[in-house]
Amino acid sequence: MKIDLKLTKQSKKFFYGLMAGIVVFLLASFSSTQAPEGQTAIRDNVVKTNEQTKSTSTNAYVVRVVDGDTMVAILDSEPDKEYKVRFLGVNTPETVDPRKPVECFGKQASDYVKSQLNNTRVMLKSDPEADEIDKYGRLLRNVFLEDGTDFCAQLVRMGYAYAYTSFPLNAERKTELRELQAEAQESGAGLWNKDECNN
Repeated sequence: MKIDLKLTKQSKKFFYGLMAGIVVFLLASFSSTQAPEGQTAIRDNVVKTNEQTKSTSTNAYVVRVVDGDTMVAILDSEPDKEYKVRFLGVNTPETVDPRKPVECFGKQASDYVKSQLNNTRVMLKSDPEADEIDKYGRLLRNVFLEDGTDFCAQLVRMGYAYAYTSFPLNAERKTELRELQAEAQESGAGLWNKDECNN
């Protein structure tokens, strides 16, 4: 038995067009889901790089200072909620941890931060390589005063805080804070003053 299929000119155009469409669709699907291993890795790196270069900033009102490196603030973007904010890259001597005694220069650091930040407006800026939130649920942010002063850097420069570079931070920021701490140590500022604390 012989089957003789005859296609009209119009049927052939339709058939070839349909086949071409199916081939293009399959190729597109295959290339997006079955990319070579190296290509996928490159795409993943690009995504990670873009995420790492992102830093966000928002203005906020400081409700109260908890201690020398933590405050409670209301973000302009979320005016109905208070957030605890931990200053990035700095660590002041302890004053409120019930498990630890008040550390040397802790009260002075806390009092200074209260005098500068309580009931003021600030800008909070994330670091592209730092976590957004710590294990205690606090936002991790750099703090800038209304005049643009980098408050975290100022705390280290004036000897109210140590450079706390065990935080994940971008390398440039870590270097800056270490240099500021070295200057504070050299000049005997704040907690580096031998008459105040034995560091």
